[in-house]
Order: sequence, then C-alpha cells, then structure tokens
Amino acid sequence: MSELFEVEGTTTTSLDMRRLQRKQRRTARRKWTLIVSAFGIVIFALGANTAWNFAKTFNPPASTKVADYEGAGQGVVQVVVNPGDSGADIATALFDAGVVASPQSFISEASSNPNAASIVPGYYFMHKEMKASYALQSLLDPDNRDLRTITVPEGMDTDAYYSRIADLTEYSTADVEAAAKNTDALNLPPEAEGNLEGWLFPSTYEFNPGVTPTDVLSKMVQKTIAVLDDAGVAPKDRERILTVASLVEREAKLDEDRPKIAEVIYNRLEVDMKLQFDSTVKYASPSEGVFTSDEERAFDSPYNTYKYKGLPPGPIAGPGVSSINAAINPEPSDNLFFVTVNLTTGETAYAETLEQHQMNVKILQKYVADTNAKASASPSPSAN
Repeated sequence: MSELFEVEGTTTTSLDMRRLQRKQRRTARRKWTLIVSAFGIVIFALGANTAWNFAKTFNPPASTKVADYEGAGQGVVQVVVNPGDSGADIATALFDAGVVASPQSFISEASSNPNAASIVPGYYFMHKEMKASYALQSLLDPDNRDLRTITVPEGMDTDAYYSRIADLTEYSTADVEAAAKNTDALNLPPEAEGNLEGWLFPSTYEFNPGVTPTDVLSKMVQKTIAVLDDAGVAPKDRERILTVASLVEREAKLDEDRPKIAEVIYNRLEVDMKLQFDSTVKYASPSEGVFTSDEERAFDSPYNTYKYKGLPPGPIAGPGVSSINAAINPEPSDNLFFVTVNLTTGETAYAETLEQHQMNVKILQKYVADTNAKASASPSPSAN
C-alpha cells in the first residue's frame, strides 16, 4: 500500500515539472515575439520618418510660405524711411503701414534686387496692400517722395531769400528773420561777422515735410562753405571773395563777362580808385530802374561805392558758382572801366581809360534813347 502511494507521488511530481517547463517555454516564445515585433515597429517608424523628410524637400509645409499681396495696392499711405534704416527696418515700416503682407516678402524682394541699396531716406507716398515687388519699385521711384523744394536764384539779397523760405516752410517771414539772427544754430563762420548776406548759396534744395527756417538757412550756409572749400578759398579770404563775387553777380549779364568784371574790380582797388557801382548804391537805397540818379549816388552809406573807396562792408547778394570762380580767377587785363551797352543782349564794353569809357557810355545812352529802356535816371558817364 505504501509503495503504491510512493509511486503515485513520483508520477505527479514529474507531470508538474513538465507543465512548468512547457509554461516557461511558452513565456520565452512570447517574450521574443514581443521583442522582435517592437524592433520591427522601430525600424518601420525610422523608415517612415526618413521618407517623410525626403518628401518634404519637394513640398514645403504651408507654414513656411511667405505672405504677399498680388496687386499694385489701393488707397494712399505715407511711409518714412529714416537715415540709417536697414532693409529689415524698411520692411517693418511697410508692414506696419499696411503696404506689404509681411516683412519677409519685402526682404526677399530687396535681397534679390541690387538697386534696393539705393533707396533714399525720406517720406514716400505708397498704396496699401501692395505686392512686395511693387512696393520696392515705388521706393526706388523719386516721384513718389514727398519733398519740399525751393529754388533760390543768384543775385538776390537776404530779404528775397527769407520770403521764399517762408513760403516753403509755411512759417512767417518774421519767423525766418528770427531764425536768421541765431547764427550759432546756422553754423555761420566767424568771418561773416553775423551777416548772412552772401552766405546763402543760390541753388535748388529739397527737404522733407516739417522743414524749419533754421533747416533751410543752415543748409544754404553749409553749401556756401562747401563751394568755397572746394575752390580752395582759405577761411580768412571767404568774406572778401564773396563780396567781390556778389558785385560780379549783380553787374555781369553774361558768364563770359564775370572774370573780366572781377579783374576791373581788382584793378580799381589796386590803384585806390572808387568802384562806382550802381549795384552797391541800390543795395543801400533800393529804387526802380537800371541806373542811379545824382541824388542816389550822393546817398551816405558805406555801401555807396561812388562815395567811399574800396569794397563795401560785405556782400550785396548771393553769388553763384560762376561769379565765385570769377572772383577767384579774374581774367588779366588793364581795364579800369566797363559798361553794359545793350541791356537786351547783355553786351558789355571795356576800357582802360576814362575817354574810352565815355565813348562806350554814349553807346549805352543811344541804346536807351532808341529803345525807351526803363530807367529812373540816365547812365552816368563816369559809372563803372
């Protein structure tokens, strides 16, 4: 009986062992199946990702597309390009003003166009919702700039210039005159002794909106200095050259006569002879007509070169480049006299002696009589 139980016990244990081994083998197989499956999934994922990245090289995602308008835009808006602005600064200004759909669209256009480097600072009239390429072309077109332009002719005095500056800046003439008194703000050189006459260079100037009288006057003064410096005029000679040049400007009718008249001035100064210029008298005592009367020539003023020897105290007008060059490089001669014998053509006659000059003056007097030229007085036989 006991052996039967013993045999039965051994058999049960063997079966249990075999069941346990089979269970372990099944567990191991499932484990390797899971590992292999997981490894396969990883390999598949890596392959899919590589394929997706490759496909993206042909079809960029929609999020990288640069926003841009299609047309030439509509409406009007003002955009300011400040000095020193970078391309990115300009792009941002355009975007903020509603001109372009995105800063990137303008930057892309500007980067591909070498002309973009020539955009000039200033105020521009533009449309809203413009294609970036159109916006760039608008900034390159000078006609789109909002400018305040003033043309100052040669031979005018400061009062005439002040009036034009007032019209340009929308300030009053009194405001311009007040600005002119602050010569430190205008950087007027000390040799001018506070007098702007002759130092406001005649030319055409452009300014941005909001320009002030000080802005204009300062720019005109600096232009005069630049012209004198370019011509090699030393600071100590500036006032004298401008004074002579202003006389040439008021007396000469033709460019060819400017260096000749400058020589007459220097020749008279050299022999201590009065200049006797009607232009200086009219500066001190303005009057109608071409000539001066005996009464005007007797007017007591340091600018009256009939009464006082030497140059007047300073310039009497704004001389241009031609007159300044003539004052620097006069045409050598022994002439002491000149007179314009034809007020229509500007023909001028020169003489070394008073007798020759008086004959030339008679030619002028005949011209005046024949043409009824407007004059407040007849030509003086000793003038010039």
